[in-house]
Amino acid sequence: MKIIIKKLDSKFFNIFSLINYTFIDLTLFFNFYLNFKKTKVYLKDTFPYSDELKTLKSEGVIKIKKVYNSSTIRELEKEFDYLKDNFKNLSRAKIEAKINKKFLDEQFFSKGEKYYKRFLKNIQINDPFIKAPQLLKIALNQTFIDIAKNYFNTDHIYITGVNFRRSYFNHLPASDTQMYHRDRNSYKILKVFIYLNNVDEDIGPFQYVLKSHKKWPLLSNRKYRWDDDYIKKIYGSKSIFSATSSVGDIIIADTTGFHKGKNLNKRYRTMLTLNYSTFAEKESKKVKIKKFESYPFKISDEQKNILKYTSVEA
Repeated sequence: MKIIIKKLDSKFFNIFSLINYTFIDLTLFFNFYLNFKKTKVYLKDTFPYSDELKTLKSEGVIKIKKVYNSSTIRELEKEFDYLKDNFKNLSRAKIEAKINKKFLDEQFFSKGEKYYKRFLKNIQINDPFIKAPQLLKIALNQTFIDIAKNYFNTDHIYITGVNFRRSYFNHLPASDTQMYHRDRNSYKILKVFIYLNNVDEDIGPFQYVLKSHKKWPLLSNRKYRWDDDYIKKIYGSKSIFSATSSVGDIIIADTTGFHKGKNLNKRYRTMLTLNYSTFAEKESKKVKIKKFESYPFKISDEQKNILKYTSVEA
């Protein structure tokens, strides 16, 4: 039945998708304004990123250089390498190649990363804040929290998502997050992207359409994912920000604007992604964390509140 509806949808100008995504956007809009608590936040005199904040509000994306030293990031990549070698640490990974497997299984995984990376776009660590506790400390970085508070103009900011992922170069066509899309888990959402290796144009940088968090084309709700030609036709090539970066830099974006991860032409890209919003993301699994006292660092009462929408491990 789903296949029949999909074919009909494609034939008739994606009318079902248009109705569905428009309804989702309207629901998110009303939820945002009904739940949003407008607590005015004033920038501190010592706030070091006020100029970047203005750019973020205007363009929808910023890059801040040298937030972390390279040794800190290298340790995170070592942690990823350690975790990804145990199949039980991985989330379910979809096989994109045309073979008789839909998902990466333990037998396929046992052949090694050099083998299985040819058949899928990425792997990711399941429950990163539990498997790698130091990632929670990074998510509670006060700079990220302050930027989010000032961006949303409220003290009510929460960590609502995390992704610890490695994307691979192979000969599979671009798909899923490698095609332009807008996040629809929240009416407004900020994501912090931290590369764990240097990323140039060939290593799949995060790409963002400038100002698209404010300007959505008419009938862009007909589909969830769009190819490059459509985006370039609507916004122009000069509107595409390609976030190449060195280890230690961070990228912050309002991902209700159009964005994607560029298809890789060599090697791989390892990345930590952190989500911040004003309330729980719609239809998303709660982020799992350990009991507060189990972490090797102190979590303040204010930070515990930021973790309001997480699920504490039993």
